[in-house]
Amino acid sequence: MADKSISCLVVGFNTRPLAYSLNRAGYDVYAVDFFGDLDLFPYVNDSIVILQVLNSNYNSLKDKYSQYLVQYAIKLYYKHQDTHFFLIGSGLDDDYEGRKLILDELKTSNIKSVNNDLEIIERARNIESIFEFLKSYGYKIPRSFSFEDLNIHKLNVEYPFILKKKRSAGGINVFKIRNEKELFSHIKSFEEKFFNPNEWLIQEYIEGIPVSCTVISNGEESEVISINRQIIGMKCLNSPKSFMYCGNIVPAGISKDQEKIISEISVLLTKKLGLKGINGFDFVLKDNYPYLMECNPRIPGSIRASEIALDLNLLDLHIKSFIPNQWNELKKLIKNAEIKYIATKLIYFAPKKIDKKIIPKINNLKYIHDKSESDRDIIKGDPLCSILYKAKNHLESYNGALKIVEKINNIIK
Repeated sequence: MADKSISCLVVGFNTRPLAYSLNRAGYDVYAVDFFGDLDLFPYVNDSIVILQVLNSNYNSLKDKYSQYLVQYAIKLYYKHQDTHFFLIGSGLDDDYEGRKLILDELKTSNIKSVNNDLEIIERARNIESIFEFLKSYGYKIPRSFSFEDLNIHKLNVEYPFILKKKRSAGGINVFKIRNEKELFSHIKSFEEKFFNPNEWLIQEYIEGIPVSCTVISNGEESEVISINRQIIGMKCLNSPKSFMYCGNIVPAGISKDQEKIISEISVLLTKKLGLKGINGFDFVLKDNYPYLMECNPRIPGSIRASEIALDLNLLDLHIKSFIPNQWNELKKLIKNAEIKYIATKLIYFAPKKIDKKIIPKINNLKYIHDKSESDRDIIKGDPLCSILYKAKNHLESYNGALKIVEKINNIIK
């Protein structure tokens, strides 16, 4: 456990899970958060919430929220300059300029960044280079090429395929293209938004089971924390996009052989990239073989489910992984950790406009987290809450979470 005097400034799209764990480990927490969920505030000493400060909504800010996260992270830092640690969650994944702005402001202070260096993040997000590296080691990878080269490879394109941004996050900007008509329809819509072909990738569609691997490292050595089943684009959760991240089941419940290859690839890439702290790797299992999809050089969205499954405070371990004399003890703790529960996390998206009057009824349900404020209606497609359910087996855990979904549906009918 951390001393009560130790503090951490956290910035991200949804900092509630991070703030919760840091607070439970004894840290004073200062947070810059996009949504400002109700259950964030009990775990922070001070916070700035983007939606509240700007009196706006997700749809209005979804294309520019990162600039506000940066702006208010700097503002909160100057308010708490004696903070010990600085942690970036989701929301600034590929905003290298924004990250640099924050880090430049912190240079003259004693605050320690517990994040990957910018050049490491850029390498980790260069999926084409990572694919080439894995191919050189004999691992199977999805066939892919830059959108710029589409005309050159035109005759080799097989439908369906995936059109995705080289740096996607949470399943946003990922599209399954079934035919030529769909392709040109997307191209037309992209061009209206100043489409840059260099930023997009054509990738073989790998149909299978989505999984992820969570790894912790000190930059040289690494340990696998958990391998997780990913829930993507789930209809009963009203996912607004086909490849939208909707939750996890931890552990994934796959074979030992599958786990072995996933662990090998994740540890190999962690070492190659020089990643530090807790990071995530996304895969799809096809014909029992894991194909890497993406590297996320930050704490993944599955972190609370992993903490519940292992009964460990992983945020505390993340920070300690940046402290050299803590690694051996941390490594031993991870190696000896055993799965104690099966944890299911589901993100419930609003299927229609949700009247603010009924939001407290949803928030009062058991197993509900990331609780929405009841001061405004929830717009269709916005995240309403998340569900965390633990049990002793996979079926009980998953079905238990789905029963909470049913209760939410009954409330909003």
